[in-house]
Amino acid sequence: MHQKALHKSLTVDVVLEQWPETAPVFQEFKTACVGCAMARFDTIDDVVRIYNLDPRSFMKALQTAIAGAAGEGEPA
Repeated sequence: MHQKALHKSLTVDVVLEQWPETAPVFQEFKTACVGCAMARFDTIDDVVRIYNLDPRSFMKALQTAIAGAAGEGEPA
């Protein structure tokens, strides 16, 4: 599967499908994105705006989750 780069214009469902390890981040930031019908339409940028999140902190948390998962279970 071709991996996309994490970007604020990606929809929530693309992020969660590509990087399921980001689900806890959405929950930690008190969003209702996981399981939401609007996840197909709302972008990360929309989430930041709707929930009044700090964009840098949110993106950093998503990137940290992705990087942490990338290091797990990788063959040496």
